[in-house]
Amino acid sequence: MANPKTPRKRFTRKTIVALLLFLAVLGGLAWDGSPLGSLALRQAVRLKFRDVRQVSPTELVQWTRDPNRPPPLLVDARPAAAFALSHIEGAVNIDPAQPDLAPLAHVPRDQPIVVYDGPGVVSAAMVVGMSQAEFTRLSSLEGGLFRWVNEGHPVVDARGPATAVEPLSWAWGRLLKSRFHP
Repeated sequence: MANPKTPRKRFTRKTIVALLLFLAVLGGLAWDGSPLGSLALRQAVRLKFRDVRQVSPTELVQWTRDPNRPPPLLVDARPAAAFALSHIEGAVNIDPAQPDLAPLAHVPRDQPIVVYDGPGVVSAAMVVGMSQAEFTRLSSLEGGLFRWVNEGHPVVDARGPATAVEPLSWAWGRLLKSRFHP
């Protein structure tokens, strides 16, 4: 007599949990401003640039408001067109494609400097390059300008307060909340 086969379950508990986890990750990457993608990028930057000091947007705001600490010079490491669209108030622009440190010639080498770009990758590399130019107190804005505006901090242009940030590309723009896209 043949043993009848018991029907196999179509989806096991493990399969369902794995599928739900996959959908949660996918949803986190597709979410406006992609907090999961931003977190993954910040961790990758920390791994690649272990010696670069990272400053969160909240830490930068506290630093600039602290009367006992010298305020940092802000360096925007994005192309001039992106800088013109918006930047953090008081920042100096240095185009990373053609890095010319001439605007920093008058800056003491021990002046605190915080470098930022859009997503926070180029700024970490720029900190490494600036340290080779003998600047000693360098930091990178963790998560860059995208995290800065996503957390509600202001940006300006030549006329005053600004509302748009250059997303660089569709892929990088996923890290920036859609209301900040031009």
